[in-house]
This record gives sequence, structure tokens and C-alpha cells, in this order.
Amino acid sequence: MTAAKRKVSVTLDADLVAELGLADEALSRQVNDAVRDALERRRRQRLLAELCAELEVRHGPVSKKLLAKYEALLA
Repeated sequence: MTAAKRKVSVTLDADLVAELGLADEALSRQVNDAVRDALERRRRQRLLAELCAELEVRHGPVSKKLLAKYEALLA
């Protein structure tokens, strides 16, 4: 079952529209998928930040070296 759709208007940079136009897929679907992926990444980052805060309360601060290692993995 597909999610209900709602028509909205967005403004995109011309280079993005040009690149999206190269794909053999509808623009709306590509934008929808990209937004969904971006929101999922934000959700995972928020959950990770909450987990890190909880672990810091339980076990003390995490070393800057260790933080840098895992932040590099997220980039």
C-alpha cells in the first residue's frame, strides 16, 4: 500500500533539476525518495545523539578521540 500523496510546490536549484532529469524516473518520485532518505538520516542521528547522552550519564564523558572516530564514520 502506498502512502497518501499531497501536492506541494518546491523550488530546487537548476543543477539538481537537470541531474534528476537524466534519470529514467519521475521527478516527484526522486524528490520524495531523497527527502525520505534525508529525514531517516536525521532520525538516526537524533537517536544516536540521545543514546550518546544516555551513555554519558551512565558511564561519564566519551573521549574526544573516540568521538572523532565515529563522527568520521558518519560523514
